[in-house]
Amino acid sequence: MADFSFDRHAFWAGFRDIVPLAVPGIPFGFVLGVVIAESGLDRFVAWLSSPIVLAGASQLAAIELLAESAGAAVVLVTVAFINSRHLMYSAVLRPTFSNFPNWFKIIGPYLLIDQAFALAITQPDDTDDRARMWHFLGSGALVWLVWMASTGMGVVVGDITKPEWQLGFAVPLLFGGLMIISITNRAGIVAAVVGAVVAVLGADLPQGSGVLLAIVLGVAAGGFADARLGATPEAAP
Repeated sequence: MADFSFDRHAFWAGFRDIVPLAVPGIPFGFVLGVVIAESGLDRFVAWLSSPIVLAGASQLAAIELLAESAGAAVVLVTVAFINSRHLMYSAVLRPTFSNFPNWFKIIGPYLLIDQAFALAITQPDDTDDRARMWHFLGSGALVWLVWMASTGMGVVVGDITKPEWQLGFAVPLLFGGLMIISITNRAGIVAAVVGAVVAVLGADLPQGSGVLLAIVLGVAAGGFADARLGATPEAAP
């Protein structure tokens, strides 16, 4: 039976490696906390969407819909739609994660957030399963802590923020960081450029749909570029 005991080195490596992607999530989480504070909903109950949902775009959409007295079915469908990208994440990681222990298959999906996924797919193919698993858990742990703290801070100090601060830049900034880490070839560059541009242009689209649209179009552009460029040998570095 494979050894999956705690790997301190891999866990803290994941904790450190995710820092560049976790930092842009701070203003995004703060923005969400401010929205919660100004929504009229019970602040603590609304903040609980952070540990329960753990997905910024869908949390933002859910809070806005609940503040507008939308029905539960509308909220659930909207959240499911925005989070549908995680089906793709799971499919991509399944081949390398399928041999992990059963307890991880409960905790792992909970921590399968954008930043953790982006980092996980960059791990070398020869990484052993034990190190890969604990590296993923370490990266997810830091992003979880950052998200809880930043949304909580936004809830607490939301009343003193000013509209002219324009904190909405946080969403495209976070998405841009996720795309940059995925650039490994020309197709990745195409996907990054398309995704980043769409994320910026769609920052004001309702219910977090700009992020979803950026992901879909970025992946589509990268796939198209890969199909067109795949037959052409890339220049040696």
